[in-house]
Amino acid sequence: MSFSSEQKENIISQIYKPCCRKAMLSGILFSKAASVDGLIKINVEKEETAVFIAKLIREFYSIEPRIFRESCGGRYYAITFSSKSCLKYLDSIYDSKELYNPKCQSCLSSLLRGVFLASGKISDPGKQYSMEFSLGDRSIIFADFLSEYGVVPLISYKKSGTVAYFKSSSMIEEFCALASMNRVMFTLFNARAEGEMRRSVSRRINCETNNIAKAVNAAAKQIDMISRLDEANLLSSLPEELETTARLRLANKDLSLAQLAAIAVPPISKPGLSHRLKKIMELGTQLLHKNSEN
Repeated sequence: MSFSSEQKENIISQIYKPCCRKAMLSGILFSKAASVDGLIKINVEKEETAVFIAKLIREFYSIEPRIFRESCGGRYYAITFSSKSCLKYLDSIYDSKELYNPKCQSCLSSLLRGVFLASGKISDPGKQYSMEFSLGDRSIIFADFLSEYGVVPLISYKKSGTVAYFKSSSMIEEFCALASMNRVMFTLFNARAEGEMRRSVSRRINCETNNIAKAVNAAAKQIDMISRLDEANLLSSLPEELETTARLRLANKDLSLAQLAAIAVPPISKPGLSHRLKKIMELGTQLLHKNSEN
């Protein structure tokens, strides 16, 4: 089952007050209802969604709607019924102010849930951020309605029809907060937290990898310098403590700076050993230059 289908199942399974059920039906009718010769028709993808919508129609219009699978391809379930009051509502929806007639604080979230149930689709936030509503010529009305609450969807004109959509996690969160779609909110928060954790781990690994690469390159240059000094019999020209350090480095080429400091005699700190190696590089360059001139 898709992530989107899971959210719709959750919407259907919940219990709503009568005013919220009516608000939800309003959202469904706004999204999908079309009238042809006085007959109202709604198409949805899932049978359980069709049954749920039919129950709401029966409750508020006292009409027994007909449910059947569309003959063309058989992908959608169609719900058809006749109602003068519903036709009147459909005539009014082209004014966004007529969409919402709240009776309680939860009516707005129920209306938006109805819109999502009938025409919405959301991707798994763990994979991508995408939420869209296939509303056709009602997309602009819906966008105007949502903008009054600070949620502004984008509009896309596709061959299949006009779509209102969100691509940013923040806008999806804002819509889901308005619609009280808490499961989606929880998944969004988790996806964001996991993404931040992965990015943090990646940054740490990259940093550590870069540090290791720098240390390896530095050690390679030190060993090369010390080897050249040794071949030229110049190690003894270094101060005693630097000569001892140079020979220790040359004898333990695979050890890290910390490991090398740990086996030094007498003991020396890692910063102290690093300082000595830098001095060896400086003096070694001078000694080799003088040696080449002679």
